[in-house]
Amino acid sequence: MKFVDYIGITEGAVKAIVTNREFQSIDFENSQDLISLFKGSPDKFNNELLGVRCIESKKGVVLTAVNEQFSSEKNTLTLDLEFFDLNKVSDPMVLTAVQKLFRFAIKYWNKLSLNNNEYLPVGSTKAIIFPYPINRASSYRITVEREPNARRIAKRYSGQHLLAYKFGTVEGEGIREEYSETNFNKAIDQIFSHEIYGQKKNEYLPNPTSVLLGVDLTESPVSSSTIIGQTDPISKLSVRQREFVLRDYMEPARIEGPAGSGKTICMVLKCLKGIAIAKANGSPVKFLFISPSQAMVKNVSYFIDVMSKSMQLHDVHSILEIKTLQDVCRSFLQSDVHDSELLDADSTEAKNAQLLHLVGLLEETKIEMTGHKDFISNELYETFWKDDLFHIAELVRHEISVVIKGRCDEEFEKYKVVNRPNYGLPLQTNNDRKFIFDIFKRYSSILNTISQFDPDDVAISTLSKLDSPIWRRRRVRDGYDAIFIDEVHLFNMNELSLIHYLTKDSKSTPISYAIDLSQALGDIAWNDTDFHQSIGMSNEERRTTLRAVFRCSPSITDLAFSITSHGANLFTNFDNPVSEASYVFDTIEDPTPRYYLINNDASLLEQGFKAAEKIKAMHGLKRHQVALIYFDRALLDDALRYVNGNNKMAIVLEERGDIQAIKIAERASQFLLGHADYVGGLEFEAVVLIGVDDGRVPNSSSVTSTASRMFQNYVAHNRLYVAVTRAKRCVWVLGEKLRGPSTVLEVAIENKKIELMEGNIE
Repeated sequence: MKFVDYIGITEGAVKAIVTNREFQSIDFENSQDLISLFKGSPDKFNNELLGVRCIESKKGVVLTAVNEQFSSEKNTLTLDLEFFDLNKVSDPMVLTAVQKLFRFAIKYWNKLSLNNNEYLPVGSTKAIIFPYPINRASSYRITVEREPNARRIAKRYSGQHLLAYKFGTVEGEGIREEYSETNFNKAIDQIFSHEIYGQKKNEYLPNPTSVLLGVDLTESPVSSSTIIGQTDPISKLSVRQREFVLRDYMEPARIEGPAGSGKTICMVLKCLKGIAIAKANGSPVKFLFISPSQAMVKNVSYFIDVMSKSMQLHDVHSILEIKTLQDVCRSFLQSDVHDSELLDADSTEAKNAQLLHLVGLLEETKIEMTGHKDFISNELYETFWKDDLFHIAELVRHEISVVIKGRCDEEFEKYKVVNRPNYGLPLQTNNDRKFIFDIFKRYSSILNTISQFDPDDVAISTLSKLDSPIWRRRRVRDGYDAIFIDEVHLFNMNELSLIHYLTKDSKSTPISYAIDLSQALGDIAWNDTDFHQSIGMSNEERRTTLRAVFRCSPSITDLAFSITSHGANLFTNFDNPVSEASYVFDTIEDPTPRYYLINNDASLLEQGFKAAEKIKAMHGLKRHQVALIYFDRALLDDALRYVNGNNKMAIVLEERGDIQAIKIAERASQFLLGHADYVGGLEFEAVVLIGVDDGRVPNSSSVTSTASRMFQNYVAHNRLYVAVTRAKRCVWVLGEKLRGPSTVLEVAIENKKIELMEGNIE
């Protein structure tokens, strides 16, 4: 690979790069090539079709605009890569730094106003640019000399010439800071060389008028205005967006981005592309597009109508239904609930009405809070007494929707003992739970008085219709071939649990969805840290729990994705690591995960240790690098007795993220044992998952209703996903043959993401 010492750029090339959208985002392949160039490796950069020519010399590169001609007067920018080192930051940060530098150059050449991150120090020929937001990497700065080698240049080359000679976090020596002129002189001589323009030496062309063509980095890489009406709209997408759109609609897919980044357009194009393929194949299909509100249904319908015409697709609406999730529920409930009995016909407005009812209740409750002070925990009291009323209402709504209704069938005896999520209201005691349950009863009384149902009532009632023999028999005929969900972050777990039942085949997950992590979540009580952990978002608050998914082997990452795809709660709790990041793995070894169905339950304990020993030998590991993870507490208790009675070597994880146990196991050369609830935040070279079979994952023994089944399904997917992603290179799963495979692994088995093995380990 060739590395260069400098890059000289004409104003024409700077403008070509700044104004071309394919140089604005790392989602575009051309931006990746540009990043490589500015890291000093020009091998892949050849973008004449995008308006930039790359002329290489022995130690440097010059960029000009395509068809740019020689002129004795040019504005130029030179990067001295011997000192201007971009390799110390990530690729997105490289692209941002380059684009911010280029924008400064154009503004400086054209005497335009600078922003508050661009400085021209008084009494100096320097310029300082802070390319990153104040709250992130703000200490990085670009230092530019505005009059490099002034005496020599003034005599020989007309124009304004800039030299970027430093990038880093060190402030430097101020206005008198020295810099090398060697690479700048080489670059400027090459830029003003007749040979690179292929013209006669005496030919002169005046410098074209310089204008700033605005493309803000904060603007969307693809907007509806650049797509709607185009005869080939898919060609206007970025590489990543195009990959999402062109992926088989039968495969689960996720697209993520901020508001205005084109998620809905991409979802619509993916849906239309699927329809086009089905029509071309002569396949009768039925698609469903779910939006969170009637207003968004109208927007999607408009996009569908316009772009289906440009793609020459006809009669699309005979194949595609565009609905809110509440509309979908109404179609199943039919005469069970009338429109007048809904809080609002629009899903979003119904949730707003739900929130307002709770705010009114909490206003009354707050007046009575002093009477509750001696009965509830201080933390809960302080929350209700000091916190914002709407924020409390959102937390209470989450508790009522997801816990009291979704998990406890509205029964206090169940609510007293249910395992609550770590996020949400700070409930410490039974009195705390009774306090919240009383608020729930008052809220229910309001609904009874006005004879209406909230969105959770509708969703849970619909779930009982779907999880029934009648629907299972009709599913193949009446279900959907593919489902597309926009703004999935606006739905809660009760609602999203329905989606899995709407497809034609329970063993496949033809679901595509769009999510915006920066907007309000359906489960609003999640704090940012917990949510970022769950979906693997990289930011300052994120703990290391789910970073391991990016360190897993590709085959383990695929298995994890199969689990999330199948999950009833896949949208709000799980990430699709495959679609969001490249595989990162430091060895060639990539064994397929194995699923052993052991002959009988009594053999599971012995087989678990046999599996651990075999993995240790196969991969040359130490014992503390292998964890045996149990999915049944009774089975774990049996395993502990087995360890004590058979002189096995193992250390038990006593709590979640028990780093101390790993240190002890390392010193003693012993395996780790633990329940699936305790492995979050830990990392191993290999894991053996024990007790993963039908009836235990999900746990059907505690199922008393549709709602409790939904909760157990949620727990099973969450535990299995976390357990699988603890492993770097090897995952073996053990279950009992008589029970059969866990339903959570249906998709993984079907798509050969895990190898099914029957019988004991040899």
